[in-house]
Amino acid sequence: MAAPTASVDLLTLDADACSRDDGAPLAWAEAVGDLARVRGAFAVAWQDADGRVHLARDPIGHRSMYWGVRPDGTPVWGLRLHDVLRAGVPRALDPVGIAAFLSTAYVPGERTLVRGVRAVPAGVELVFERDGRVARRPFAALPASPPAFDDEETLRARLRATLEDAVERLLPDGPVAATLSGGIDSSLVVALARRARPVHAFSITFGPEHRDELEWSRLVARHTGATHEEILVRPADVMRLLDLTVGALSVPNGDPLTVPNTMLFEAARARGLDVVLNGEGGDPCWGGPKNAPLLLSELYGGHDAREDAYLRSHLKLWDELGAVLTPELRAALDEDALRALVRPWLEDARWPSFLDRLMAINVAWKGAGHILPKVEHLGLRAGVRPRSPLFDRDVVRLAFAVPPDLKRHGSTEKYLLKRAVADLLPEAIVDRPKSGMMVPVEAWFQGPLARFARDRLLGGLARRGLVERAWLERLLDARLGGLRPRRGVKIWLLLTLESWLRRVYDTAP
Repeated sequence: MAAPTASVDLLTLDADACSRDDGAPLAWAEAVGDLARVRGAFAVAWQDADGRVHLARDPIGHRSMYWGVRPDGTPVWGLRLHDVLRAGVPRALDPVGIAAFLSTAYVPGERTLVRGVRAVPAGVELVFERDGRVARRPFAALPASPPAFDDEETLRARLRATLEDAVERLLPDGPVAATLSGGIDSSLVVALARRARPVHAFSITFGPEHRDELEWSRLVARHTGATHEEILVRPADVMRLLDLTVGALSVPNGDPLTVPNTMLFEAARARGLDVVLNGEGGDPCWGGPKNAPLLLSELYGGHDAREDAYLRSHLKLWDELGAVLTPELRAALDEDALRALVRPWLEDARWPSFLDRLMAINVAWKGAGHILPKVEHLGLRAGVRPRSPLFDRDVVRLAFAVPPDLKRHGSTEKYLLKRAVADLLPEAIVDRPKSGMMVPVEAWFQGPLARFARDRLLGGLARRGLVERAWLERLLDARLGGLRPRRGVKIWLLLTLESWLRRVYDTAP
């Protein structure tokens, strides 16, 4: 990284819980010359003495930044994609971005749904040269696997200390809010935070007629002494909040938990709590259960190419794109474009282990492009600051220094993570397999939200020339067929797309 120039003018700064890694005071006018040493969440823009504009984003992607170029060649940027669109960047939908969203429920990497707008990559500095070129200066790449690993007990102790430090650095001076599902990730964050601060934990329920995780979250709250509040989410809340929620997102997010996230953040703010901890990051970094199908396919030689298997593992519309997309959109889409985005990650020699290659792409894609922007933008709308200790820079770096068999040990997922915190939590929490928070979209779209979905998809999305109307009708009428049609998840995905196009893409400059 080059030394700071003689004169630096800060143009944009969004930072949270930032510090120098050596403990020295942080002065951003100097820090931009050595961003690799800044800990915390940040997105920053500055102008150097030569008049060049620089944009940078923290190494994990906790903060977002987007950029584009006006017709006259002027670069524009913003902390939200909305800002770039409103600054006069030409807009046209990106066929690859649309296909990526329908396949994964987010838009990975630097792409967005808008051809003329890109995300600043995590850990990269972009420099806008005066001749119009955009130079890339990576300052914090994901670490390669080490030539040798420490023993299990050494790594367990290092992980425990790193987790404690990550949580402690993110705590406010007073009480803190936290999400609590009852899984190992959110539970360990609550347990570590509770040792230092009063914790107000929030859990989601969908009513007694639907399965939830309250048995486990209540157990953790009792064990740790956290105050516990349960947020009831009903179909009426979805109709009331869907557009407000999706309209806050720079890139659409097809996770059905977005509306519950909004309600949880609003509840925290109503209690006067402006910092909300979460357990995001445990699955991507520590061998969570979603890796299992891909590892089995790799081990036993599945018939699919790695890229296809990865895209299929999201369980969205990858296998149905040919039937879903209109002929016009298919004609504009390079059939290999999505595979080409995945392929370099799954062939990267920096990580000899296939599990570590999955970890790398999941940190860069699901972390920086999916999970972290979701909580960041929804928190911004509600007026709270979400913080993700398991995506802390030092926690992520340590994960790459742990051998694969300590992430997944036999049939035990997140093995070392569980060992590192086993003394903090009830044995039932540590030992239980992950089940996930299942939003009852299947039941909702068969009943109370059926008309809402039909009006939005046939009256809105079908008119945009992106998705085949006949396929939409079969989806809504439950005529797709197959053993696991996952109808509710697909309807939610498309509702999110329709809402985002109307609330964000269609906004006037």
